Amino acid sequence: MKSALHTYSQVLQLRGDVIHALLQTERGIAFALKLFLVVTLLAGLGLWFGLPSSLRTPTLVERFDQVVADARETVATVTAAVESAVAVLQGRVENAVNVATSEFDRRFGAMIRQASDLFNRFASPQMRLNRLLQQQTLTVGEIEGVVQQTQPTPVQMSRLLARANASEADTQRLLRLANLTAEQLAAARTEEQAQVDATMAELQPMLDQLGMSQSQFDELLAQISATPDQVNGWIAALSTTPEVVGRVLAQISATPERVQTFVAQARAEVVKIEPPLGARPSRVIRLGGAWLASPLHYAADWMLFVLALLLVAKSLGGRATLNQHLGAVALSAAPAILFLLVYAPDLGDVASAPTAAALHYTGRILALVGVVWCGALLLKAVGVAHGFGLWKSAGVFALTWVALYVVAPLAVVLATGFLIG
Repeated sequence: MKSALHTYSQVLQLRGDVIHALLQTERGIAFALKLFLVVTLLAGLGLWFGLPSSLRTPTLVERFDQVVADARETVATVTAAVESAVAVLQGRVENAVNVATSEFDRRFGAMIRQASDLFNRFASPQMRLNRLLQQQTLTVGEIEGVVQQTQPTPVQMSRLLARANASEADTQRLLRLANLTAEQLAAARTEEQAQVDATMAELQPMLDQLGMSQSQFDELLAQISATPDQVNGWIAALSTTPEVVGRVLAQISATPERVQTFVAQARAEVVKIEPPLGARPSRVIRLGGAWLASPLHYAADWMLFVLALLLVAKSLGGRATLNQHLGAVALSAAPAILFLLVYAPDLGDVASAPTAAALHYTGRILALVGVVWCGALLLKAVGVAHGFGLWKSAGVFALTWVALYVVAPLAVVLATGFLIG
């Protein structure tokens, strides 16, 4: 053990004679590979800094229970608040609405009326007509001002008169202004009623599922300021049918007992998803697997460059065998123990902010030192293995980098262009 630590220390010092002696024997190459394995495993110990956070993170079942508890607490709080508000404000709602309406009209009424007058002055008659058709309440005067400038269709006239709740006399006068007859208006209303009946026939399966009468549905539409056509359009936009929507809404209106049953069934399914050993033991096992795989991840990051480096070195007269070349690369990982804190995840949730920041930046500084040290040792070890001097080794590294990151991408681009062209 003492001898191995002494050899490790000499490798860190970039001792060329020690590196050369190690690479000349199978035992020395085996030592280099063992050194690589031990150093990368020690660096991978930084992964275990994430163990406290992994154990503290709630499991899926715990998160489900917390969501249910939060939902129950929210419902109870909202219900209590609504009941309290109703008790306090009962009998004052109309007064509050009147005060708010008058205050809004006092502050903004004049500006809104000016904006409306400005719109009516510059808007085309058709735009004014379209605007009236979008309003829910109208006056006879507004309809009269529009029909004097443009002629609405019988259907449009029917909608305007219905929203204005015009009297029979006003209706006759407006029809004359619009050059329409009572027969045309009656035909339009008949057509509209036929469309409403057809739409209601389509929506009837939904009402049947909900056990809702026609009058109740009409009251609901009045509350949300919608029409049966709009409801049908919303259902069509969902790519479903009224019957399916009614079934879903009926299920949503389940009793508290059914809700509790559903929650219990959902929790049972969530429990089945949990790993057999439990979530937290599985996290520890997964973390252990990631730590044991750290040498493979480290090797995978460098494997392509190492093989390209061997090809370039051999093409320039390098004398090292494949085992010697890999041994030299393995020795270059000796300073990789400085990557320990780079493997550590963010510790902000288990340590104070200053401590977590200090570990983060200290790890980055040590990693930078480790990268430079590993690069210098790789240059030295590969040069010793292939019998190159310092400058020739640097040239081999430069050519390898150019071949991998300049020549190869250009060759791929040119080959792609040739094949496509």
